[in-house]
Amino acid sequence: MTTQRALYLRMAIGVLALLGLLVAIYLALYEVRLSNSLVCPNTGCEEVNQSDYVYMFGLPIGVIGVIGYSTVLGVTMAWMTRRRLAPTEPPLKRHSSAAGTGAGLPRRMGNVARHVLAAIPVSLVLVGLSGFGFLFSLFLSYLELFVIHAICTWCMISAVLMTFIFVLSMLAWLWGERLAQPIR
Repeated sequence: MTTQRALYLRMAIGVLALLGLLVAIYLALYEVRLSNSLVCPNTGCEEVNQSDYVYMFGLPIGVIGVIGYSTVLGVTMAWMTRRRLAPTEPPLKRHSSAAGTGAGLPRRMGNVARHVLAAIPVSLVLVGLSGFGFLFSLFLSYLELFVIHAICTWCMISAVLMTFIFVLSMLAWLWGERLAQPIR
């Protein structure tokens, strides 16, 4: 059962993830050269987005942000209707014609994976994703401040959004765990 507080937290996380996705798309368009200008209140945005650190793992940072925020938004949207990653139905039975031939193995493996996923609370997955995003934002902020010596306003907005998403995800997970405990 979803409490009103949990629903509000989920909606807030979804809105913040959508805002972060829009910021990441804007930066990604500039980084992959589909946009020629970057509107920023200071000169640091262009300096940061033209530095050697704009590419990591072979991708522009903005594209990594799009992937990250899209994932958080997708998990949050799934969380709006489900509390676990997979349905908790019992495993499907093998057909008798497949008995002994090994033909049912992929279906059984799918059922095992579904039941493993069903044991993982979506709120905990969101804590992990947003925690990784938060740490990655801290690393990028460190690079801006101490290596590049310039501050990108859009990057700071993204870092603040990811920080709020992480805090709200932690609260939702902690409140969910506390609410799941029997009251004595």
